Amino acid sequence: MRLSLLTAITLTTSLLAVEPALTTSKIRSFPLEPGSAAIGLSYNRINNTIDIFDIKAKELGSTANFGSIGDSSGIDLSLAYGINEYYGIFYNYQYLNLHYIDSALKNSQNDLSLKVTIYRNPTAFFETLTTDIGFIRNGGDDLDIKDTKQLNKMIQKVNPIPGLSLDGSLIKYKDSTIKYYDPVTNKPISPFVRIGDMQDNSFYIRMLTGFHYETNIVDLYTALKYTSIDTTVSVEPDAIASDLKSLGYDEVNLDRSEKTWSLGFNYTVEFYTLIFDFNYEYLHIWGRSDNIKKTEDNHIINSALSYIINKDLLVFIGGKLMLNQFNGVIPYLYNKYTKNKYDKKYGYAKIGFVYNFDTSKLLSQLPTSQSY
Repeated sequence: MRLSLLTAITLTTSLLAVEPALTTSKIRSFPLEPGSAAIGLSYNRINNTIDIFDIKAKELGSTANFGSIGDSSGIDLSLAYGINEYYGIFYNYQYLNLHYIDSALKNSQNDLSLKVTIYRNPTAFFETLTTDIGFIRNGGDDLDIKDTKQLNKMIQKVNPIPGLSLDGSLIKYKDSTIKYYDPVTNKPISPFVRIGDMQDNSFYIRMLTGFHYETNIVDLYTALKYTSIDTTVSVEPDAIASDLKSLGYDEVNLDRSEKTWSLGFNYTVEFYTLIFDFNYEYLHIWGRSDNIKKTEDNHIINSALSYIINKDLLVFIGGKLMLNQFNGVIPYLYNKYTKNKYDKKYGYAKIGFVYNFDTSKLLSQLPTSQSY
């Protein structure tokens, strides 16, 4: 009789051949078996057609405002490897192309963690106690805002100067008008606002425990995270920025730090040839200055339904929902100018696969050289 996939995740008795197995849940208390590995890939999307949470119709307004978020698409790539009975390594890469302030924000997230098994006893109710020690980095390409209407809105929002307006290559200030030319081509040049240096770096520690009953698995966890955030808002090019600085307009630095506490659980169940994964996580953020205190928590839900192709391969469809957009998920997006936008839901649909394999079996199948 074929050993079921989820039973193979949790059973550690020497009487059974343990299968390497990982489902769509990226946070898990049960470690991978030594030598086992997994790879997962998903495509994520939200637009007018793909809107499983009815976000487009009810939650998203105009994306012409600072902090407003629209359609998105991207990928998730997950890798996992069980080093030995005590240690495992997990890596997740996410690329997101997000419609943001009438531009395309391209964010890359790298999440690397080491799982340490503190306790494991298949006969106890809580069978595992593990900890994840990890690092997350979000980094976004610079955004250049060039539309005249949006440009003036942002300048007056970020650093208001009465009487200042931009119109193409013209800068108007009270009764004066200045036109700028490129010193090389002698062609008119237009100012633009650059949102740059967008990144955040986080260190976290997560404690997890879990149990299973037949083909049901439950994981409980809590985590602490410290995040350092960088972002600047400036007017470009330098020649125009220098003149605006004399009027009192200077680069705005949004660097800061924050701390996050999270609490969550996973539930996984197998029935026939299907696996259902459900994850809920609550985030509470503190350490922000008074001028950006507005939305200090988030609720994140991940779910997926997988079809078991065979004992190693799953294909799935699912979705991710965040009740307060990317608050605490992509920390650099939250600042004193965007804080009022973070009371709306955001999420996307996803489709992908998970493939599990045993590296020791793969290595044993490689041809070996023979001596004569």
